[in-house]
Amino acid sequence: MEDRYRRQKAFIEVGESGQALLSKARVVICGMGALGAMVAERLCRSGIGFMRLIDRDWVELDNLPRQTLYTTRDALEIRPKSIAAFEHLSAINPDILLEPIVEDLTHLNAEKWMSDVDCIIDGTDNFETRYLINDLSARCRIPWVHAGIVGASGQSMAFVPAKTACFRCLLPEPPPVEQMQTCDSAGVLGAAVGVIASWQAMEAIKILLKKEIAGDGFLRVFDLWAGEVRKIRVPRNLASESPVFQPGCRTCVQYQFDFLDGKMGTHARVLCGRGAVQLQSSGRGHLDLALLAKRLRKEGQVTENAFLVRFTHLPYIVSVFADGRAIVQGTENPDEARKIYARWIGG
Repeated sequence: MEDRYRRQKAFIEVGESGQALLSKARVVICGMGALGAMVAERLCRSGIGFMRLIDRDWVELDNLPRQTLYTTRDALEIRPKSIAAFEHLSAINPDILLEPIVEDLTHLNAEKWMSDVDCIIDGTDNFETRYLINDLSARCRIPWVHAGIVGASGQSMAFVPAKTACFRCLLPEPPPVEQMQTCDSAGVLGAAVGVIASWQAMEAIKILLKKEIAGDGFLRVFDLWAGEVRKIRVPRNLASESPVFQPGCRTCVQYQFDFLDGKMGTHARVLCGRGAVQLQSSGRGHLDLALLAKRLRKEGQVTENAFLVRFTHLPYIVSVFADGRAIVQGTENPDEARKIYARWIGG
C-alpha cells in the first residue's frame, strides 16, 4: 500500500521517527475560524494522531472567502464549524482521531478540554480566550501557538512554558476594547490568512517533533500587503530587585491564573423577558466611550451619551457601558451574545 506520508518523511527533520511522533501527538484547536480551520487541515494532512476541534460558532456565507475548509452547503445549512470541520477533515484523512466540541471555551471547561494534549493552537478571535489559554498553558506546562490577523497583517508566536516568555509577558493586560479592530470592522484577506496559518502549523509541528528550535522566543509580525516580516524578541518578565523590586509576570512567574480561576473575564447572564444577555467584563477598567462610538459609526447605527454607546446592527443591538458591561439584545443565548460582542466591539 502506498505510504501517505512518504514525501513528508523524506524531509530529514521528520523521517520515520518524526512521523511516529506526529502519529501519537495530541492537539487541541481553540476556534475553528479562518486560522484554526486552516491549521487543522494542515495538521490533519501531516498525520497528527488526535485533534480536538473546539468552536461555539456556525458557518456563514461571508466566512467562505477566508475559511477554506468550509463549503456553501455548510453555510446554507447553518452547520456548527466544529461539526463541519470534523466531517471534512475525516474525508481528508480517515486514519486520525478527531473530536468536535460545540462549546464556548471558558474557565469552567478549559481544563477539561485542554489539559490532556501536547500542543494548543490559538484560532480564537478575542484576547480574553487567549489569556485563558495562556493560564492553562502555564499551569499544565503545555506549549501553545498564538496567531492573529486583521486586514493583511498578522502575528504569531510559539509559547513554551519555562523556556519562552508567555502571552502575559507580551501583553500584561488586555488592550482597550475601544481601540481594537476586528475582522468585521477592518476586513481580512484570505490569502493573508493562508500565510499566517501555515506559519502557525509549522510552529506546532516543530513543537510536536520536540525540536530544539521550537519556541525561539520571537514574535513574528507580518505585513503581507507590504511584503514585510519582522522578528521581535520577547523576553520573560522575570522578578527583579534592580533598582526596585518587580514581581515579574503575573502568570508565568507569580503563577496567578486570573482568567483560568474566573477572577477576570466576561460573565454572561440572560435577562429574562427582554430577549437579551448581559455580559459583565471584569478587570478592564473604564472605556473611552467617545472613541468606541467613533469606530463603530463606520459599521452601523450608533447613539451615545455620557453613560453608554448603543450600536445597532440588526437583528442585534449592543449597549456598552463605561465600566465594560454590555447588553446584547436580539438573543438569549450567552454563546451567541459573546460572539456578537467579539465580532463588533472586540474582545
